[in-house]
Amino acid sequence: MSISQGELSRGAIWSIGCYAILVIVRFGTNVILARLLAPELFGIMVIITSVRIGIELISDVGIGQNIVYSKNGDLPEFYNTAWTIQLLRGALLALVFYLAASPLAAVYNIPQQTMEVAALILLFTGATSTSLFLAERKMNFATRNLFDTIVDCIGSCILIAFAYFSPTIWALVIGGVMATMVRAGASYLLPNSKQKLTWSKPFAAEIFSFGKWIFAASIVYFAASNFDRLYLGTAVPLALLGVFGMARAIADLPVTLAQRLNTFLTFPVISKSSHMPRAALRQELTPLRLKFLLATAICLSGGIAVADLFVDLLYDERYHQASWMLPVLLLGVWGTVLCITNDSTLIGLGKPIYGAIANVVKLTYLVVGLPLAVKWLGIFGAVVVVATSDILRYLPLVIGQMRERFAFRTQDLLLSAFMLALLCLWTAVRWAMGFGTAFDGLPKF
Repeated sequence: MSISQGELSRGAIWSIGCYAILVIVRFGTNVILARLLAPELFGIMVIITSVRIGIELISDVGIGQNIVYSKNGDLPEFYNTAWTIQLLRGALLALVFYLAASPLAAVYNIPQQTMEVAALILLFTGATSTSLFLAERKMNFATRNLFDTIVDCIGSCILIAFAYFSPTIWALVIGGVMATMVRAGASYLLPNSKQKLTWSKPFAAEIFSFGKWIFAASIVYFAASNFDRLYLGTAVPLALLGVFGMARAIADLPVTLAQRLNTFLTFPVISKSSHMPRAALRQELTPLRLKFLLATAICLSGGIAVADLFVDLLYDERYHQASWMLPVLLLGVWGTVLCITNDSTLIGLGKPIYGAIANVVKLTYLVVGLPLAVKWLGIFGAVVVVATSDILRYLPLVIGQMRERFAFRTQDLLLSAFMLALLCLWTAVRWAMGFGTAFDGLPKF
């Protein structure tokens, strides 16, 4: 059965349309919170969030991927077994995070109580219904995207309200807990949301068997994605870490879109069509991939060219160092988008091992490069290392695609050249108008 281009187009429209709303909401929330809260508070939250995500990922067995990928994913006994594993895992992780709060708070010199309360996020995440994954499996694009849009808007309102009435670290911590609680509760309002404790040994074995590579990939993915934050938490002041975290949060907006499109579209489509010949499946996926990356290249190049202007316009002087960080980080986002797009195809083919190898390569680069960069060039060196790290991550992924006869390397090369050419064009236009370039604020040595 061939891929329905109409269905894919509708899915892309829903994903991009809803995400456009989320970008406005998240960026607006970011700006408002920056006005209400001091940079040090964001620095503390960067550490708490990174540690929490790490604890989640080092025990990830791919519950969602299992439900989407498995031929048994629609069976109540299967997804209830998956939910039971998820629930038990969430409770265990919350306990681990709570017990680890004291030593971690001492290492990073942050309030212990903030980490202890943040442990509740893991508990509520574990209690979330598997209805979200079933919507992805059935490719119910409207339901899945509307859910995220509404829940994120509610979460943003909660954070802003807490920050307005209590401009302390507790606004971010308690606001984050409540936002997660709202998401978990709302997941039970979706179709197929009824859950009950179930344990099927065959299905549990299937989940853990498929999840072993997800588990390995998640460990190194966490380390590769968050090593910079955790290392800088011990190497630079919290205020500077907060500014860096702010710039990273903005730069991650296009990354999140790429993740959504590939999670909601590419992975389910390839999983459901894996019986097709590789050449035919690749041929049908190529046009959608081309459209997405073309749009990304146009928007990203334009965003890089004016990123510093938006920071200077919307943020007060406490955050103005982000004006030179953001263009550099956004330039590296192009490599991240390519990696996400290629990794999702390999996971859809049931080959997550390549993603694990790619993240090991990236992590090695960060572990070696970041301390040296900070020593020689300070925060500027750290930003450059972070921005270039996904170039190395890309290489094992494209090798994996070639081995699986599912590579898009020529398309990637041409589109990368196109993105850089557009960036040069936008930069030349801006310079000709007398506004300089986005990179004029880079630190001088």
